Amino acid sequence: MPLSLANAQVEKLLKMAGAERVSADAIAYLNELLVNYGLEISKYAIEIAKHAGRKTVQGGDIKLAAENMSK
Repeated sequence: MPLSLANAQVEKLLKMAGAERVSADAIAYLNELLVNYGLEISKYAIEIAKHAGRKTVQGGDIKLAAENMSK
């Protein structure tokens, strides 16, 4: 089974953004996008940690990876 976030949390995110109602397919699609983006950030953050000679991924690695991916 592929990795996914809790549907209730994805729905909550959409509602926090202003949606009154959310369809199941909207939840599923956003869930897939969030997981894929999160995996890409994670992979980049792991490379950053390794380059720094660490095995532990730190918050700064995630932040740097996300900032560089958005450019």
